[in-house]
Amino acid sequence: MAHSVKSKARSELQGPPPLMSFSHVSVPCRDLEEGKRFYIDVLGGELQVSAPPTFASVRIGGVDVGIGTEGCSWIPPGAEYPHFAFFVGADELVRMKQWLTACGIPTSNFWTRGGVEALMFFRDPSGNLIELYCEHGFKDAAELPHGPPRGHGRTVDIDALRYTTWQLPAR
Repeated sequence: MAHSVKSKARSELQGPPPLMSFSHVSVPCRDLEEGKRFYIDVLGGELQVSAPPTFASVRIGGVDVGIGTEGCSWIPPGAEYPHFAFFVGADELVRMKQWLTACGIPTSNFWTRGGVEALMFFRDPSGNLIELYCEHGFKDAAELPHGPPRGHGRTVDIDALRYTTWQLPAR
């Protein structure tokens, strides 16, 4: 009997069902309160879940970003992957770079892969790598430093984006 169930299941196998939508990404966090301040006050997210002392979730750009302080693995120096990315417009990319700089958060230079788009990397206080991606409309995108089709190559010094202190500017 078990053999016939296996045979039937195999003959009806259609591959994976479609997934409904993206739910969340969770990343390690060195300090939960600092992480919440960063994702809410620096990136403009909205707090969804707060479960001190180990977890919080913030919605940014329609995605929930979870930050946790237990059971974490950390990104080694020089690693581009894993990272997560948000689409932004050209003006928003420039504005975010200015805002992050005012907060004392290092950012990469703007760069491109194909001369049409513009990208920028930065890290959260725990070292998680974040990419901002402007698909088109960035003035003089063709003149930006060119990186490889995938990855940053030598175009961005990933390690230079690490920092230990930051602050919100006075408004």
